[in-house]
Amino acid sequence: ADGVGTVRLARPERLNALTFESYAELRDFFVELRTRESARAIVLTGTGKGFCAGGDVKDIIGAMQGWPEAKLYAFTRMTCDLILNIRLLEKPVVAALNGVTCGAGAVMAAAADVRITTDAAKIAFLFVKVGLSGADMGAAWLLPRIVGMGHASELLMLGDFISPERAYEIGLY
Repeated sequence: ADGVGTVRLARPERLNALTFESYAELRDFFVELRTRESARAIVLTGTGKGFCAGGDVKDIIGAMQGWPEAKLYAFTRMTCDLILNIRLLEKPVVAALNGVTCGAGAVMAAAADVRITTDAAKIAFLFVKVGLSGADMGAAWLLPRIVGMGHASELLMLGDFISPERAYEIGLY
């Protein structure tokens, strides 16, 4: 509408957690947006009480057990390509964080040009809490550029949720 495209994550019953299919759909859609002239800016947001709770642990992590290394690498590459495609879009991307934002959702928010929030939008780069690298999906590259090395290290190494007020204080919001 009026040159602003809205990308709305729509799995509110799972806090908009991503599935294999939604990762791929978002990755491809951000490429398509490069040539969609009717959209001069993009708002990325969630439905319900969450922006995005990251990759759906129920649907993704369990399914990945026992995967061969090449298949794991392909999935990892796809998640990174989603972030890359957000960054390569030559249109402003605004992450409108309407609630819980963590894991892959936090990295998508970091990939946006601007993050705006409600009072309920706590955020965590909680990869280390689930046995993953804090560098997942490019978080270790993006965060220091937004909040500085010290704050980025704290967010990535501890994986704790921080309040909207704290995120604003350190320059994340």
